Amino acid sequence: MPVLRQITSCQAPATTTLTRHTSARTLLWQGHVCHRHRHLLLQLTGASNLNSRATRPAPDPAPRCGTLHDHQPIDQAIESHARMWLQTPAEGTWAEQLTAAAALAVYTGDPQADALTEIARAAEDGPAARVLELLAQVETAAAVAARR
Repeated sequence: MPVLRQITSCQAPATTTLTRHTSARTLLWQGHVCHRHRHLLLQLTGASNLNSRATRPAPDPAPRCGTLHDHQPIDQAIESHARMWLQTPAEGTWAEQLTAAAALAVYTGDPQADALTEIARAAEDGPAARVLELLAQVETAAAVAARR
């Protein structure tokens, strides 16, 4: 079951879609962005440049810019969150990365600090799928708050 993420606060309809698969053609994620936010696809892929042949026009009706359907395994999904919006070191387990992100958010007074602390606690003993759902909710809330 994919996790729905909202990675921008942009209200524009998406113009571009990028889908990533494993080498065995298993779907990892499908992201939709507008022309203005197409640079986010680089962050999603972790690449320094984007193969424009891999992108295609958004479906009709177009989803909102920043809509991401995430099918990745937990480790890859956490790395995606780290690249997109968490300020965390890349080393360590995903639970350690979340703990580091929460500590940094508390230290810097980030508005998401309480939520990230709760997620870090859930990562210690909760199911990974629940942790990913919570991360997606906080990421979406941060994108919505950025619009205000």
